[in-house]
Amino acid sequence: MTDSVLGRYADLKDKAFLVTGASSGIGLSCARALLDQGARVAAHYRNHGGPVETLAGFAPERVIPVQADLALEKGCVGVMETARREMGGLDGLVHSAGIWNDGEIRTLSSDTLETMFKTNAFSSYYLAREAARTMGRGSLVFIGSTAGERGEPAHGHYAGSKGAVQSLVFSLAQELAPDIRVNLVSPGWVRTPMSAEALEEREEAIVRSVPLRRVAEPEDAAAAVLFLLSSASRHVTGLDLALSGGALLPLPRG
Repeated sequence: MTDSVLGRYADLKDKAFLVTGASSGIGLSCARALLDQGARVAAHYRNHGGPVETLAGFAPERVIPVQADLALEKGCVGVMETARREMGGLDGLVHSAGIWNDGEIRTLSSDTLETMFKTNAFSSYYLAREAARTMGRGSLVFIGSTAGERGEPAHGHYAGSKGAVQSLVFSLAQELAPDIRVNLVSPGWVRTPMSAEALEEREEAIVRSVPLRRVAEPEDAAAAVLFLLSSASRHVTGLDLALSGGALLPLPRG
């Protein structure tokens, strides 16, 4: 499972982590990376448990599949309770579960808006609340988006939900210190099932807009997450790490 982009963090061995959205994309890559470090993982999924079951087959003694709908408060509470109970406590959280869809402001419906915020933002608050109540020490890492840092046309509801997560991270980093560190990884374009359709339509144009001239892979995000979970980042909290390939840099003028 080891990928060349991932470092080695001996302190993660035998630690217990909850990873949400572990059935695909960044969440799945984070779960794999933690297992590769020798950690124990409560791997959350909502509807499609196949990839999580595959993880459990790889390391049955270190993977606990957990199903929940994180758009509901009871789902967030339940997944944290199950992870804590089954693993005897938690050392950290990676909240990667989320959705992205179209939502031009002229056609934005209340259902679309509410589902977006419940899934991306409200879940972050509920999971953070439960983690703060039950974890003595540890590290929380949330997956944001460059859309939450700069906005995104026709996706204002998505950008707003991720902007809320950024503000939450900045607030909790102060509130929960020194015992719990709280950080954010904000990817731009990443090659995941969620972005597959858009990349198929316009990947060439997207790559031209990125100074590093590539779309990130899920392992790039997982590498950042491992660093933030480990003691290598012991003096880091309240960080928003933009995983954008330089796409947020101001354009040169003159």
